[in-house]
Amino acid sequence: MYEYSGNVHIHSDYSDGSGSVDDIASYAREAGLDFIVLNDHFSLYQNDEGYINGVLVLQGMEVNDTANHYLAMDIEKTIDKNVEYPQRVIDDVNAQNGIGIIAHPFEKGSPLFHNRRTYPWKDWSVQGFQGIEIWNFLSQWRDGVSGIIKGIYLMINPHSAFIQGPYREALKVLDRYQQEGCRIILAGGSDAHNALLRIGPLKFRISPYDLCFKCINMHILTEERFSGIYLEDREKFYNAMRKGKCWVAYDFFKNSRGFSFVIRSRTEEWGMGESIPLQNSLQAEVRTPYKARVVLMKNGRCWEKSQGQKHVFERIREGVYRVEVFHAQGLRYRPWIFSNSIWVTKN
Repeated sequence: MYEYSGNVHIHSDYSDGSGSVDDIASYAREAGLDFIVLNDHFSLYQNDEGYINGVLVLQGMEVNDTANHYLAMDIEKTIDKNVEYPQRVIDDVNAQNGIGIIAHPFEKGSPLFHNRRTYPWKDWSVQGFQGIEIWNFLSQWRDGVSGIIKGIYLMINPHSAFIQGPYREALKVLDRYQQEGCRIILAGGSDAHNALLRIGPLKFRISPYDLCFKCINMHILTEERFSGIYLEDREKFYNAMRKGKCWVAYDFFKNSRGFSFVIRSRTEEWGMGESIPLQNSLQAEVRTPYKARVVLMKNGRCWEKSQGQKHVFERIREGVYRVEVFHAQGLRYRPWIFSNSIWVTKN
């Protein structure tokens, strides 16, 4: 398998971001990313897809405004908004065989930003979506700005907003859908806008591209190496996303390249996004590029824990398994890697 990393939730000057597509691709290249997906509001700009400044640039869109935001990718036509009935948005994306991800479903808001305005997902009766964004840079950073002093502190030290990791509410919803048989994936992104904020004579950038592209990213695994040919690599990227061969990581302090999570029998091996027939002697193995604390989750609950770089778990039974990884930083452990799931089934 071949590993590539990138960011799948970005806004350009086609909507409410401040950077051109060329500028954003340059920031992505400087951050060491292989791909980016732009999701501008309400419109789809496919003419800007391709390799730009050495980065695979893909165009999706973010649908809806006041609530129920939905990232639509791998589509050919613009999706109309429908805040009141988001199932219709999901259905429209599926009609194009696209990939849809529920964006920043849980937000707390800040008193300094539009009087705590949030853009949550409100309708959890929906079905047919492909993923849930469990970790969003802009949402979580903004939620941490409880006052002017805290806001200035988070401008200087933005990483403090992410000590708690992804919203547990989003992970709980993900686990519930998966246990009900829905093969949805977890995703994460920056929601980068690179917006300018003025506080008196001071100027700050909110969700700047250069910082965001080093923080919450997606890593994918493909069966074939990227060729450098746009259409071929576009298909490889979306195939990996559809199959759940990916993970979310906060890469700023320690890059997660080289992470792996598999379940093995004596003769076979299965990776993220795959299903395994229940059998004797199944064993989960996790490898982390640095020493870390690994939590093996089964059906949304902690199953086993391990410390180190190679982590082996023997008691694998029927269930849905995913991994949460935390790396040491000073006297605490920082949330780092959140894997997609592997299913162990009786059938």
